[in-house]
Amino acid sequence: MSIESATGAGFRVSTRVILTAPDGTVLHVGGDRCREGVERWFTPGGGVEDGEAPAAAAARELYEETALRVSAEALGEPVGHGTYVCFPHGRLLVQQNWYFHLPVERFAPRMLSDIDYERHLTFRWLPVEECGSTDGMLDPWRLVELVKRLRDGDRPAEPVDLGGSYGPRFGD
Repeated sequence: MSIESATGAGFRVSTRVILTAPDGTVLHVGGDRCREGVERWFTPGGGVEDGEAPAAAAARELYEETALRVSAEALGEPVGHGTYVCFPHGRLLVQQNWYFHLPVERFAPRMLSDIDYERHLTFRWLPVEECGSTDGMLDPWRLVELVKRLRDGDRPAEPVDLGGSYGPRFGD
């Protein structure tokens, strides 16, 4: 018996994009508050569609969530991975996240997505040290260390394990 059939859980593959600017900041999307009152910020990204390569999904999601158009080739291979769990609408969702990196000049992002909850999100360029601190990462220092490496031009040969993260409770 699979966990999906036993519990009704869902599984999906997702991508996140770490956009680093020369001033040492990283673009985050969010600003929504969970039931516990925590303001949540996370790197842009979203689900991989059937038959879509992860880098292509990352490029598509980046465009939908920031209006920045880049090619899948510009993103290259993933630099990190992690597992995210949450309970949207009371149902367990397990998500495998693949992280990509792209150095950029700071720009004014804008949301192009027509998904209701995404249209209300805002943007912030946060210092590297704040990466992962408000998106439910169990060990945010893993993401901070990876971003520092990337900022310094040290791209890992294999994707770094960023551990687990969880989604806070929102009013479903």
